[in-house]
Amino acid sequence: MIPISDLKRMLKIENNLIHEQTRDLNQLETLIQPQPSGNCMNWVLGHLLDNQINLLTMLEGASPVEPANLERYRRESDPIRADGEGVLRLEQLLAGHDAVFAAIGARLDEMNEVAFEREIEQGGRRLTLGWRVFFLHFHYTFHLGQLELLRQVAGKSDKVI
Repeated sequence: MIPISDLKRMLKIENNLIHEQTRDLNQLETLIQPQPSGNCMNWVLGHLLDNQINLLTMLEGASPVEPANLERYRRESDPIRADGEGVLRLEQLLAGHDAVFAAIGARLDEMNEVAFEREIEQGGRRLTLGWRVFFLHFHYTFHLGQLELLRQVAGKSDKVI
C-alpha cells in the first residue's frame, strides 16, 4: 500500500491539476456537453468532490462541504445540461475541492500506516481501510483524467499536462 506521505503528495498534485484544467473557464463552458453523450465538466467536478467527501468520511473526518449539496452529482444522476436547481457554480466547486483537500490532509496527518490495515465492512464484504481508500482514489483519478478532454470540448486547445 502507498505510504500516507505519498498519498498526501499525490492528492496535492491532483488538486492543483483540477485548478489547472479549469483555469480560464467560466460556468457556461463547464456546462458544455460532450457529443454524442457523456457528462459535462461541471458534473465531473461535482462528482469528484462527492468522491473526495466519501474518502474523507471513510477516514472518519468531518466534511467542510455539506454532502447533501452534491446530490445532483451522485452516481447514476442525469447529465447536467444547463444551470439549474442543484447545479453548483464553478467557483463553489473549486472552493469545495480546496476545503475537502485540506480536511483530508489534516485527517491523514492524524493517522498512521497501521490505521490503513484496519478491517472495515463495505457492501457486505470485509476489506481493509487502505484498500477502500485506494479504490476511491482510483475512481477519483479515472474522472480526473476526463477533465483534460472536457477542457478541450470547452474550446481550450492548450495542453495543461
